[in-house]
Amino acid sequence: MKNQEYIEYTYKHRKIVIYLANKYVKNNKEEVLKQVELHDVDKLFMYLFYNKKDVSRIHRELSSHHDNKIEKSNVDYIEMVLDWESARYTKPDKPLNAYDTLYKYYPNLENEILPILKELGIDRTNLPMEKDVLEYANDIKDISINQIKDEMQKYMDKLFI
Repeated sequence: MKNQEYIEYTYKHRKIVIYLANKYVKNNKEEVLKQVELHDVDKLFMYLFYNKKDVSRIHRELSSHHDNKIEKSNVDYIEMVLDWESARYTKPDKPLNAYDTLYKYYPNLENEILPILKELGIDRTNLPMEKDVLEYANDIKDISINQIKDEMQKYMDKLFI
């Protein structure tokens, strides 16, 4: 399958974002979970047709959980934080937690993001990786084509319900 390694990575990344939402989010949880359920699902489809560079560019331009020109809701910022926090569990080359990502790459978003980090209890530098999240991430391996197809089918079902 074209871009299979990126599709598998995105599948795992989505699972971690959802896990973190369930773990950290207390307020407005139903709305947040509804949104993060669709986190990066567009990439699963785009990878079937486009190269990684184009998928990343298109996704960043069109996704409200990225720093772009799209107007954002508080839930979009929460998803952004969960996206940043999950990276260190799924990307060895991105070891920063969400707090450190904020100040290294997006200090312009401090007013929007810092209150969310405080609310989620992850508003400190150099927080160690949490054992339960690390174990969950390590358990997601040997991803099958059927798991990916099921994930994509869930999204398609939501479109037509």
